[in-house]
Order: sequence, then structure tokens, then C-alpha cells
Amino acid sequence: MNAIVSVFLLLSALGLPLLLAFPALHTHLPRPIHMALLPAVMLVFIPVDLAIELPWFWQGAGLGVDALSRWWLAMSVVVWGVGAAFFPTPAKRNIYNPQTSLLLLFMVGQIGAVLATDMMVFFSFTTLMSYSCIGLLLAHGDEATRRAGRIYLVLLILADILLFEAMMMATATTQYLDFATLAKAMTLSKSSSFYLSMVIVGIALKVGVWPLHRWLSLSYYSVRPAMALLLWLGPVATGLLCGLRWLPLGELAAPMAGAVLIAIGFATILYAMLSVLWVQWKQRLICVFFISTGGVVIGLGMGLIEPALWNQYGGSAHVIVASLGWGLALMTARLEWFKDRGETSASSNENLTELTIERWFDAFIRWGRWMGNETLPELRASWFARWKGFWQKRGWQNAFDTGEYFLQRWSIATTLLLLLVLVILVLLLLDAM
Repeated sequence: MNAIVSVFLLLSALGLPLLLAFPALHTHLPRPIHMALLPAVMLVFIPVDLAIELPWFWQGAGLGVDALSRWWLAMSVVVWGVGAAFFPTPAKRNIYNPQTSLLLLFMVGQIGAVLATDMMVFFSFTTLMSYSCIGLLLAHGDEATRRAGRIYLVLLILADILLFEAMMMATATTQYLDFATLAKAMTLSKSSSFYLSMVIVGIALKVGVWPLHRWLSLSYYSVRPAMALLLWLGPVATGLLCGLRWLPLGELAAPMAGAVLIAIGFATILYAMLSVLWVQWKQRLICVFFISTGGVVIGLGMGLIEPALWNQYGGSAHVIVASLGWGLALMTARLEWFKDRGETSASSNENLTELTIERWFDAFIRWGRWMGNETLPELRASWFARWKGFWQKRGWQNAFDTGEYFLQRWSIATTLLLLLVLVILVLLLLDAM
């Protein structure tokens, strides 16, 4: 594919949500989080590998999507779509909601970590994601959630210190921190054991495995299921991706480190299975979150114990995690629909599928009516009025004075998005010719 198209798509997947994080734009947009996902959706369905280098940032730094990272990107798109669909939004448009900006920054960090091809870019985006997540927790009205945010802040600072030191240790071994070079270089390093220790402890602090799970338990039990799903995608799933990218899986045999990961994974699963006995039936989805996390941690441990086994089956780990994410997104959507319907008894599970289908059709019909009867005529009239007024302007001073006025109207942002799609189509046609 054309290099210009590759750069455009990869930067748009991060640039559009970063742009929409400004209140002047997203407050005038319907579903700004879903609109910010559009470039990432395009990357999922383009069946070619894309990559760009960022030498101005660091040697070997870059962004890209390949066959393995596309599974993570597809999972992220589905989870963000489900989570944003049930996230509480203001009743009226033009009302600023600080949580929307934090969610969009959260999205930039999470998708940026998926697209990162080296340690430095990965660390930068995960830091943005984690502190945006803390902002969401601290902005919550529940005291238990705010307490979870304070605990996570302490754990995050410790984890970032350890992972940064591990990154500096890798820098002393090799100048290029891309993941392909990193795995081979750390096998030759004399301090590989210390590197593994710091990475494993840093991942455990970020992921929230037992016994470092307290902040996750507090937040999971006090937020809506959709927010719990996003918390799993962000700190937890991205922490597991850190293990897949930073650990020299398939290159180095580390039985002790692998045994520690397996023990942590089994302890997390055991904790979740015991928790099922005393939580309400609606909260058992949280136990599924912990069980899935523990299972992936066990897989990482096996990869360190048996490198040959990982080389044979390690590629399926990305598919397994993506499947877990899709399954958790489906379970969360059903639970949210249950909650909206006011169904509190476990006996109503039999009507869940029927309610789910009915909800989808009703939402689709309402959206189509709104777009056809209200949005499109209003957008057409507004755009022609602004286009006529644009040519009547005289001088740069008038253009600068009215710049903020134009940015505060979502019809301009929508038109720019349509132009973005047209430009991509033209570039693809030119590349095909």
C-alpha cells in the first residue's frame, strides 16, 4: 500500500480521538467516541500490514499493524463500541462532560499501545492511558471508586518506575528497542534475570492480579458493567499485551520467572472462583474478568518455561485474548440491557436473547429516524448557509474572529470527516492504478 496512505491511517487512528478530546468539538457531536473509532475500524478491515517509523522520537520507534496486532485492534474496536454505547452521557448536547475527554484520551493511549512497535512508544501510550483511567476513577461519584483510583495511582507509579528501569536496561543492551530486536537482545544480556524480574513485577502491578487486585475489586463492584469492561481492556488487557511484547517469549528459558507467573495466575483464578460464592449473580461477570486474566498469565509463564512450546503455539495467544475480549463485551452488553430493562431476578435469563435483539432493532430504528428526519436536513441547510457566508467574508481578520465559532459547530466536524473518507478512497484508487 502507498506509504502516504499508511501514514495517514495510522496517524488518524490516534489523531482523531485526540482531536475530539477537545470539548469545543465533541460537545457538538453525536456519539463522539464511536466517531473516533472509525480510523481504527478501517485499519482492522484493511488486509495488509502497515508500518511507519518515528526516528525523531527514538531509534527504532514506530507504529504499525500486522496479523497479530490486528487481533488486538479488532478486540479494542468491539470493546470500545460496546463500552461507549452504555457509558452515561449528558441528556442534552452542547453540555460539557469531562469524562468524555478522559475516555477519548484513554482510547488514544490504549490504541496507541496496540499499534506501538517498540518499547518507548508503548510505554508513552500506556502512561497516557493509565493516568486517564485514574482521572475517570477519581471523577466518579462513588467513594469506593475514588478509593480504587487512589490505590491504582500508587501502584501505577511503582509499576512505571520498574518498567522504565527495565527499558533503560534494555537500552544499555541494544540501541533499537523494537520488539523483534528486543527479544533477541535480552537473551544475550548478562542481566536478563533482573530485567525479567522488573518486567514481571511491573506487569503484576498494572494488571491487578492477586494479591494486588484490591483496586480492581473496588472499581469493578462500584461502576457500571460497561465501565468495568473498559477497565479490563485498558489496564488489564494492555498489561497482558506488555507481557507479550516485553518478555523474551520463545527466545529465553526462565523456569523460575515462569513458575512465579504460573503461581500468580492460579492464585488469581482461585480467588475468582471463591468470590463467586459470595457475590451477587450480576457481579459474577467480574469473576470472569479475573479468571480470564489469570489464564493469560499462566500462558505467559508457560512461554518462559518452555520456549519451544511457545514458538509452536504462542501465536494463538493473541487470538485467545481477542476472543476473551469479544466474549466479555457480549456478556457486558447483555448485562447492561438487563439493567436498563429493570430485570433483577436471575429467572429472567430466559428472555435475555429476545430482549437483546429487540433492543438492537429499536436502537437502529431510532438512529435511522433521527439521522433521516433531523440530522441530514439540518446539516445540509447549515452547510450551505456557512458556505455562502464563507465567500462573503472580507479579510483575514474576519476569518480568525469566526474560527472558534466554526469549530464549535459539529456539522463542520462531520463534513471534515466525510472529506477524510473521500481522501482515503481517492488515495486507495490511485494506489490500485
